Amino acid sequence: MAKIFKHRTDIAYFDYKDFKTLQRYVNQYGQIESRKKTGLTESKQRQLARAIKRARHIALLPFVASN
Repeated sequence: MAKIFKHRTDIAYFDYKDFKTLQRYVNQYGQIESRKKTGLTESKQRQLARAIKRARHIALLPFVASN
C-alpha cells in the first residue's frame, strides 16, 4: 500500500476549523485514513484525529458519509 499524501505531510498544526484540509484525510465512508496512507508521524496522526473529531462534533465534518 502506497502513501497517498507524499507532498503535504509537513503540516505544523491541524486546526479543527480548517475542514477543507481535514477532508483530505477522511475517506469516502467518513473514516479517518490510517498512518500508512497518510504518512504522518504518530503524534501528527493523533493531532489529526483529535481535530477531525472536534470538527465532527461542531458539525463541520459529517460523522458518516451520505449515500
